[in-house]
Amino acid sequence: MSFKNAWIVTQKEFSIVRLRKTLIYFYVAIPLVLSIGLPLLVLHIISGSSIKASDVQYVTGLMDAFEFFFAIIAVILSSYTSAYSIVGEKIQKSLEPLLSTPISDGEILLGKALSAFIPSFVAVLMGDSIYMTMMDKVTFHLLGYSYYPNLSVAIVLLLLVPVTIVFSIEVSTVASSRVSDPRSSYQLSMAGFIPFFIVYVLTEVGVITLTNTTLLSISGLVAVADVLMYTAVIKTFNRDKILTTWK
Repeated sequence: MSFKNAWIVTQKEFSIVRLRKTLIYFYVAIPLVLSIGLPLLVLHIISGSSIKASDVQYVTGLMDAFEFFFAIIAVILSSYTSAYSIVGEKIQKSLEPLLSTPISDGEILLGKALSAFIPSFVAVLMGDSIYMTMMDKVTFHLLGYSYYPNLSVAIVLLLLVPVTIVFSIEVSTVASSRVSDPRSSYQLSMAGFIPFFIVYVLTEVGVITLTNTTLLSISGLVAVADVLMYTAVIKTFNRDKILTTWK
């Protein structure tokens, strides 16, 4: 596999993204709203109230749950891009010429995956950086120290978010390969969102506590799912089948 060939595909995808202004706004708006809105929500909770030790524990638990929310945002962002990646080329009749080149299936898939992974990861990283800065300013008088950055954030940003994006891209690629219109592709690709949303809800109701061990366990499970999903992606994205049946 040649990374140079894969990067050619990635650059081609980036050129398409630049033409879709709504997609760029999507990458900017969602992380920005989250990174500003969540600290303001915590500020509203703690302002004007008599803070007890139990309240401090509640606030830090809430912050941990909010941090996990960035993994969910990573799913949403990457799904939105990768869901259109293949089905869009079906509609535009531009995938067949690409498949007629010496570029391998693996290089095409890697190139398309990178075009969804890079902007999604950068958007989450930027949004989380703003979130941590604002949250520290909001909670410093309550905690007496800056809560972020910490080990949990490192696990989420450097381990959980990357494997989550990969999983989302794989689900979206399979979905995009099986349908013929973008709307259906988006709807099917959001299946990758469900497990993470369930985990988030369980943290909010106290069933799961997002300790470092829990985050590492979730990351490990998602990584295993990535490996299993890769097999489905390879079987779905078949060059000969595409050239003969995708009309």
